[in-house]
Amino acid sequence: MTDHCTLWPEGWWAACCKAHDDDYLAQVGQAVADTDLLACVATSAPTPVLAAASAVVALVMYVGVRAFGSRFYRKAAPPL
Repeated sequence: MTDHCTLWPEGWWAACCKAHDDDYLAQVGQAVADTDLLACVATSAPTPVLAAASAVVALVMYVGVRAFGSRFYRKAAPPL
């Protein structure tokens, strides 16, 4: 099993984490990648009942990647 949601449990938002990892690898810009993650997770709930939970998860994940994601973003950068 691949851990796309580093230091976070895999859930219905796992595809969003994979896209975020891909954005980091592509060096699209950390702020852009992090904002895209927020939007993706916030809208990824599989049922309307989980929509509020998805919004909370998205916000917590966003705060985490903004605070701690830079070391992973730098690691993903191709060597010069």
